[in-house]
Amino acid sequence: MIEFTRIVCGLAAAFTLSAASVAQDEYGGTRYPELIEVPVGDEGVTHFVVGQYGWGEMLAEMGNLRAESADRDREIATQLYEARDTIPAGMLFEAARRYASFDEEQAVYVFFLARARTFYDALRCVDSTAMNAIEIITDMSGQEVAALLNITTDGNTVARTERMQRALERVLSSGEIATGQFSPWWICSGSDSAYFAAVNGAEMPEGEWLKNRSLWPGIEEQVRRNIRENQALLAITLGTRELGSQPQ
Repeated sequence: MIEFTRIVCGLAAAFTLSAASVAQDEYGGTRYPELIEVPVGDEGVTHFVVGQYGWGEMLAEMGNLRAESADRDREIATQLYEARDTIPAGMLFEAARRYASFDEEQAVYVFFLARARTFYDALRCVDSTAMNAIEIITDMSGQEVAALLNITTDGNTVARTERMQRALERVLSSGEIATGQFSPWWICSGSDSAYFAAVNGAEMPEGEWLKNRSLWPGIEEQVRRNIRENQALLAITLGTRELGSQPQ
């Protein structure tokens, strides 16, 4: 995580972006991926796909946001959440990280909403390697959120588990899993196929990176099933903890 954070900071230095002001040609359509080279360590380099708000631009924007002072936690968290339908789903992980400093209930909810929307976006990518980017962007919610999700044997286990259950149920009932208006290209461009297209200077017609729209309702339902499965696992955890705390 430390090394990747340094890479993100390097990307941030290469860009000055605002997600609200970065124009995409359209939600779908043809993409023209390019590569940007980012220094790593003293002599190494790595590459990220950019263009039409691709994976590299997304990480750069996250780096810029994370560099902002903690004094702005409330302001930034609120702005990101209120703009949730017009920004990349991954940026909500930064909102969750900021919320953790002053509203833990909201932090957990926004984390799971970000996770559901990111999962939904990645599943709509033709290339399944885009799924590899989910854990990378999830980790950027930081230790601030990880601490709220930690199910341990201390006295806060039940409270944390119940809070996660409430958050998951709120995500399901919100109807907001698939309401984002920002193109999933931000995460589809993190796939192997987008990288090789950039290497070869090739364009990517919509059908090469974005699944047919007729499949999207089924993909949303897949995300909802995943949430329900997580709820079931949490219920088992909660039941086990409560049973273990009962006098014999």
